Amino acid sequence: MASQTIVSTEDHDEIIAKLTILSDKRYLRTVTDMVTDISKTQDLNQRDAKKLDQVIEDIFTTVVDDGYGGDNTKEIYIIVSKRAHSLVVAIEDKGLPFDYEKLERGEDKRFTKYLAKGYADHVYFKSLGKKGNRTEIIKDLPAQDIRNEMNLSEHEEHVAQDKAPIEEDLEVKMMGIDDVKKLVRIVYKCYGYTYANEFMYYPEQVEARIKSGMMKSFATYNSDKDIVGHLALSLDGVDAKSAESGVAVVDPRYRGHGLFKKMKRYQMDYAKSNNIVGIYSEAVTVHPYSQKGGIELGACEVGFLLGYSPGDVSFQDISDKEKPRRQSVAILYTPIKEYNFSNLFIPTTYEELIGKICNKINFNGAVIVSDGYDLSNINSNGQINLFVRPDHNQAFLIVNKYGQNTIDQIHYNLRQLCLQRIDCIYIDLPLNNPATGYFSNKFKELGFFYGAFIPQLRIGDTLRLQYLNNVEILRDDIKVASDFGENLLDNIFEDMPK
Repeated sequence: MASQTIVSTEDHDEIIAKLTILSDKRYLRTVTDMVTDISKTQDLNQRDAKKLDQVIEDIFTTVVDDGYGGDNTKEIYIIVSKRAHSLVVAIEDKGLPFDYEKLERGEDKRFTKYLAKGYADHVYFKSLGKKGNRTEIIKDLPAQDIRNEMNLSEHEEHVAQDKAPIEEDLEVKMMGIDDVKKLVRIVYKCYGYTYANEFMYYPEQVEARIKSGMMKSFATYNSDKDIVGHLALSLDGVDAKSAESGVAVVDPRYRGHGLFKKMKRYQMDYAKSNNIVGIYSEAVTVHPYSQKGGIELGACEVGFLLGYSPGDVSFQDISDKEKPRRQSVAILYTPIKEYNFSNLFIPTTYEELIGKICNKINFNGAVIVSDGYDLSNINSNGQINLFVRPDHNQAFLIVNKYGQNTIDQIHYNLRQLCLQRIDCIYIDLPLNNPATGYFSNKFKELGFFYGAFIPQLRIGDTLRLQYLNNVEILRDDIKVASDFGENLLDNIFEDMPK
């Protein structure tokens, strides 16, 4: 199960350098030299450092030419930081927001520069309205790959072992940094090359997430003090009220011992004592068992993301002809403690659907139907974050603030992402904003449809819409664990453009 948490804030960043420099191309070398020198201290090789330099040159140049119209007296801000086990190079400017007519004519190249494949592991773009723009180029730092240390025979021999005795004593507790190497080794022994969370094969990446507070790890230990199960809570920002449950591991020898339920209960107790109001999670739909496990512990289906993960995400060296269809996931939400939610402003289209979900999770706020909105009440420029996830070939458009240009922003981004052959594109909309009903109807006209309602995600109560870019989805591929889920999935297929 792949984590969907998007940590696009700077909450966890360790700042290495800040530079304010004039928007003059003569100073570009100063910027790239600084980033190169810092990259070397973080053990990036020369090739990767040059790729970062290329992106910086492209962005710096387009900010000067398009954002500032060639004015060399303005300022550009460079922030280099470490986020978990990644190097982040952020470029901020207060130039003009994108002119979407120029973009359509091909006169403004800023957008496509940010999506250059092979330059970075993740790309964020934040449109801040009048406050300008922020682009983050994120490169994962070198890390030890446990798969290079171990042989596939270790995986094959491990999964062939006899089942552990059912009466064996097992202990669930918070996992410490000292056990990270144990964890990545058991991931390989249990799953070989097939575990979907790629970072779990790299001890440095796991350790960095735990140290930063982005991930809380809970492990099950057997009588020999070996790790035989794992479950994590991932937090999207220091003020997050909901957390994501994921990164689940269950040793095949201990299946049938109720490991997942034990870890889930421990996780829920932790959430209750740490002011987390709810936990959301992804559950695979190739079988209904992980969904059932969540539902038995109080979770409710709040959506399905169709074709969310590549069918070959878990396999290496697989030919194009052998690639299975993309796999869908169920989004489950478990309320942890009572919370006074804000009012929800939704379109008529989803009134009944979201109303039923609210009843299931004991939602305390009011559901307000809001289809119309006077655009004269909002500023001309909206604020949207773009996150591209190459490993799943997905993109997320996160609307922080609506503007009169928001529909143009989404339309252009959608077109460019489709041209980049991104399979699945999502929009996250703030349901506490009275304009959301109006804008979600407009986005449906572009081909978006219902994905999920997720309480207290990064922007508060969130409506996620989804768009499929020539992705084949078959209803029969999706296994659902409950009648409520079946009804919800039927509604999603009815909402999907034919």
